[in-house]
Amino acid sequence: MKKRTNNLLAVWRLQFNMKNTDYYPPVLGKGEYHCPHCNVYAKQFYGHVHAISNFGWESIVDQQSKFNEPLTKDWIVTKCQHCNGISVWHDNNMLYPKKILPPPPNSDLSDEIKADYLEAANILGDSPRAAGALLRLSLQKLCVQLGEKGENINSDIKSLVAKGLNPLVQKSLDALRITGNNAVHPGEINLSEEPDRVLKLFGLINFIADKMITEPKEIESFYDDLPSGALDAVEKRDNSANK
Repeated sequence: MKKRTNNLLAVWRLQFNMKNTDYYPPVLGKGEYHCPHCNVYAKQFYGHVHAISNFGWESIVDQQSKFNEPLTKDWIVTKCQHCNGISVWHDNNMLYPKKILPPPPNSDLSDEIKADYLEAANILGDSPRAAGALLRLSLQKLCVQLGEKGENINSDIKSLVAKGLNPLVQKSLDALRITGNNAVHPGEINLSEEPDRVLKLFGLINFIADKMITEPKEIESFYDDLPSGALDAVEKRDNSANK
């Protein structure tokens, strides 16, 4: 499991060519976003399906003639400036390709959480509801990794806020129905789940891990790397202050 997870992560980061950076999912009407074909943040060209021949994908034009009625203007195609990949949209929903790639999981998450995160990412395009259920389980496991009981996400997140987690994270989880009175329990599927809402949960899991694990570890590493003389002086000062 660990080897497979690490291999998936290596491919993931190679595709993104990054360690940690912002991710902009495909949204119809946005001039640029991360292309679902090449995963590069690139400009996207737009056109109605009637103009698809301008993009050089004649097969769509051939298929269009098989419909009983002409396609309306809410059928849109986009073309990536970087890879020339074509995406097909209807009513603001991407129908092709289904793959939507979230940002890679935080490297400080446990291997088990990374595996759940990657599985959720791989099925996001086909089933946002199933991906959301997996991410709820991932969040519960993350609470355990952070020293919480993992029995009640409401209580765990409240405890993490008391330990320094930004309260806006708790409010965001309430809005996404992960915590609060309207929460969907871990493992359950929310029938109203939408891809953009699930993408927010990917980001929140990474944010929590970054603030509660990665940043403290980096600060500790920075302190440990200071010259020994400077560390001795600090320790001597602190010992004197405690007397």
